[in-house]
Amino acid sequence: MKPFAKRVIFQASRVTLVAVTVSLAVQTYLAGWKKPQPVGIDSRPIFDEKATPQTLWDEIQQNANLTKFAKLVGEFDDIVGGLRAPRAQLTVYAPTNEAFEHEHFPYDLPWFYWKFLVGYHMGKGGISAEALRSQNTVSSFVNADIFFKNQQRISVQSNSDGITFNFRAKLLGSQPAVNGHLHVVDRLLMLPDSTADVLRSTATFGIFRQGLIDTGLAEVINDTSTHTAQTVFAPSDAAFRKLGRKVNAFLFGPGGRAYLKALLSYHVVSNETLFSDVLFPTKNGEQIVLDLKSASNDVSLSTLARGHEVSVRSVRHTSGDRRVLSVNDEWEVSRPDIVVMDGVVHEMADVILPRIMDGEDQLEKQRGWWSIVSRSLNVGGITVEDLMERLQPLIENE
Repeated sequence: MKPFAKRVIFQASRVTLVAVTVSLAVQTYLAGWKKPQPVGIDSRPIFDEKATPQTLWDEIQQNANLTKFAKLVGEFDDIVGGLRAPRAQLTVYAPTNEAFEHEHFPYDLPWFYWKFLVGYHMGKGGISAEALRSQNTVSSFVNADIFFKNQQRISVQSNSDGITFNFRAKLLGSQPAVNGHLHVVDRLLMLPDSTADVLRSTATFGIFRQGLIDTGLAEVINDTSTHTAQTVFAPSDAAFRKLGRKVNAFLFGPGGRAYLKALLSYHVVSNETLFSDVLFPTKNGEQIVLDLKSASNDVSLSTLARGHEVSVRSVRHTSGDRRVLSVNDEWEVSRPDIVVMDGVVHEMADVILPRIMDGEDQLEKQRGWWSIVSRSLNVGGITVEDLMERLQPLIENE
C-alpha cells in the first residue's frame, strides 16, 4: 500500500467519529444559508483590483484560475452556503488550478477526506494579507482534537519574499470580499501528516528520529492512541553535533541509553499542543491565545520525563510583531509551528537541557567563568560527566 493511502486510512480511522467536523464548525458559526449556485467559469485575472467586492463564493466562482477549487468546494452545499452568506466573516486560502497538478490523489478517497481538505483551506474571521504578516498561525475549520474544542492551525511564514503557508504554499494575491478575504496560493494546503511521518520525512531530524527508535520512545510518539495531542521540540542534526563527538558517542552507545532516553523524553510534551501563539490545553480545554502584551506569558508543560517541566515563553521577534518561542529562557525555537495531525513540531537549533538546580548553579560558579561561557557558546560542547550530572534527576525519577 502506498504511503499516501496509508496516511488517508490512518486519518480516516482517527476521525471516524468526527466526519462532520467541517459542517458543524461552519454551521455553528453561520446561519440562514441559501442553496448554492452552479459553478461558473469566467475569464478574469487572479484578481480585479477595481471590481466591487462580492461574496467569497462569487469571487471563487468567477475566477478562471480557481475553477478546480470551485468544483471541489461546490460538492458541499453547506460550505458553499457559508461562503455565500453576506454577514459571515471568513478567510479562504484558494489553490490555483496549477496547484492541483502538483499533487497526486488516489482515485478512491472517501468523501469526508475531500471535505476535510476543503475545510482546511478556510477558517473563521476575515484576515487580510497585511494582517497575515503578523500571524504565526491561523485557524481552519478542521477539528484538531476529539473534543471539538479546537480547530487545526495553519502556520504562516512571512519574510522579504512574501507570505507562505505551512512552509509550502506561497501567497500569490489577495482580494477582499463582503464576507471576508480570499487569498490565492500556489499549492494545496494538504491535511497535516502525523508526527511520525514528519519526523521520518524531514532530513534534518535524522539523529533525533534514530534516538527515539533506539530508546523505544518512537512507539509512544507514533501511537496516537496514547495521546490526544503532543508538542515535540525536535533538535536538528546540527543541534546534536553541537554537543560534541564524545557526548554523542556516549549517548548513542550502550552505556548511554538511559541518559539518551531521559534527554529525548525532556523534548516531548504529551496531551498539550503549544503553537507559538496558541495553546491547546490538555484534554477538554479551550484554546488559549498567548498574549504578547502580557508581562508574563510563560507556559509550563509536563514532559515525558515524568515530574520535569519545560518553561516556554512566546516573545516578540526582533523583526516585528511575529513571535518566537523561548524554552527555559535559554533556547529559542529555530523553525516553529510545523503543523502535524496530532499536535505540533518545533525544530530546535540546540538540544534542550534541564534547568540547573540551585546546588548545581553554585557548582557551576566554582568551576569558573570559562565553563559557563564555553557552554553558552557551545565551544567544544558539554562534557559527558556534566551531561550525566544534568540528566541524573530525570533518570532517578524514571
